[in-house]
Amino acid sequence: MPVSGYRCVRCGARYPADRDYFGCPACETEVPANLEMDYAAPPPCPKADWEGRRPGLWRYVEALPVDGRGWVGLGEGGTPLLECRRLGDEIGLPGLMAKNEAQNPTWSFKDRLASVAVAWARANGRAGIAVSSSGNAGAAAAAYAARAGLPCLVLTTRAFPGTMQRFMRSFGAMVVALPTAPDRWTLNRALAQAWGWLPMSNAIDPPVGGHPAGVEGCKTIAYEIAQDLGWRVPDAVLVPVAYGDALYGIYRGFRDLVAAGVVDRLPRLVAVEAYPSLTRALSRGTDGPVTVEASGSRAHSIATPRGTYQALRAVRESGGTAVRVGDAEALQAQRALREREGLLVELSAAVPLAAARALAASGALRPEDRVVMVITSSGLKDLEVTDPDDEIPLAEPTLGGLARVLEERYGYAA
Repeated sequence: MPVSGYRCVRCGARYPADRDYFGCPACETEVPANLEMDYAAPPPCPKADWEGRRPGLWRYVEALPVDGRGWVGLGEGGTPLLECRRLGDEIGLPGLMAKNEAQNPTWSFKDRLASVAVAWARANGRAGIAVSSSGNAGAAAAAYAARAGLPCLVLTTRAFPGTMQRFMRSFGAMVVALPTAPDRWTLNRALAQAWGWLPMSNAIDPPVGGHPAGVEGCKTIAYEIAQDLGWRVPDAVLVPVAYGDALYGIYRGFRDLVAAGVVDRLPRLVAVEAYPSLTRALSRGTDGPVTVEASGSRAHSIATPRGTYQALRAVRESGGTAVRVGDAEALQAQRALREREGLLVELSAAVPLAAARALAASGALRPEDRVVMVITSSGLKDLEVTDPDDEIPLAEPTLGGLARVLEERYGYAA
């Protein structure tokens, strides 16, 4: 689909797509907001063509920012939409379903972002891929960069589980730990500006979310849900949220389908979070997310004390809500999914079940509702395993310090 540039999700300002902006320059002093892909015309949704193609993300190429010649694929997308009758009956939601994104090549929804973002990077002559990650995004970026023949740098910290650190390294990426999580964003932004590498993930504090091209990959979750339901819309879609890339991409996907006349409404989108950033923003009626105290959540993939404007907008415009889920409820949900439905999911991916239980108990979800839980990642990533390798190297949060570590440990001369 021809791209005319980027557009701010908050103020609508437009920018050319020949550089990286790290959010909207016009909004950054008020409410930091991400950009989205701005197409020359509304994305087409030729459902007859889509139905005749092999399942997968790239069956929806007409609605994506990279044409068919630029695909970077590993078999992502086409994940199953599973009925969860046993758990649904137990919590009073017989129409409960799970969209199992753990079936993607690196076992998370991040493969959708990486497939499109890396394809965008290659199509636009980028020299490499950079990502700030606790695990899932780093593994996906590494795998798809390898597929595309591009170097990949993953910026992380040593606070995240060792299993995830090893997983990110397994695809040949250069994985480097920094002293703090915000250091990752600062350095990611600096190297994107200095080296021209594509910053696939958030690169600013306060966070605004991932690269606009990558977020487009998450639209295909909405397309697949609607297609699997006979081009009907569920009543609610529950999504684990850190910076809201999946949530906003799903919102954009359903919005495309409404604009094309394929469906007649949006589902209610529910942001499920470890800390109550969006929950408080909704209750207070603020324009943007609220920064809250981080209390050491074990759901590390969504353990961010501040959500994003794009996630808040998706919830509000769909008539949805936000639900905070603590560790105890998440662990209970993870165990229930494993033992009652045979789904081994990451702790962060289990929170939609806990939210569905709470919303059903309060009456916000009704027994007749069709409810989709987006299972974002595999539970294999929560399992710690023995690894004889040394720790990943620690770098100072400067380009010079980074360059020294890359050359000493990985033999890469920046």
